[in-house]
Amino acid sequence: MVTVLLLAGGRSRRMGTDKALMRGGVERLRQVAIQCQADRIVTLCGAKERESMFKGEVWADPLSCTTLSEVIEWALSLIGDSVQFISCDAFNLEKEGLQQLISSGGGVPIDEAGNRQPLLANCPKDWSVGKSDGAVSSLFQELESLDFGPLSCQMKNFNSPED
Repeated sequence: MVTVLLLAGGRSRRMGTDKALMRGGVERLRQVAIQCQADRIVTLCGAKERESMFKGEVWADPLSCTTLSEVIEWALSLIGDSVQFISCDAFNLEKEGLQQLISSGGGVPIDEAGNRQPLLANCPKDWSVGKSDGAVSSLFQELESLDFGPLSCQMKNFNSPED
């Protein structure tokens, strides 16, 4: 069983707008997850007032979490399945790329520039989150890097208008 966690926490300072609503938004990514027959799809929406923006199962960040790393650790602690993360700015992710991620058995994909993309990590059921130094990447440091060749162009997160 795989749970897809869609990360849709809020407005991006660098992008200048809410990435969860850009280029088809979270709903497009949710549909891709449905096409890949994800067993469960949860949108992590950030602040409670954002819950109504999204369809399906939506979780607001607990007040005790102040960083994305803490939210990720919290969410993982509530799920007993394998977890596939999808950041709302994975604008290039399509069905073929998500299927590769889900069937990978665990790891962090590498984008076409050779960068690890931890917000697209696939976490196996029996995997334990790494010791956090506050950076999201540290949570997934023990997961292997995944090179999907021609599909690596789908493994990019967009962080600024220049991307």
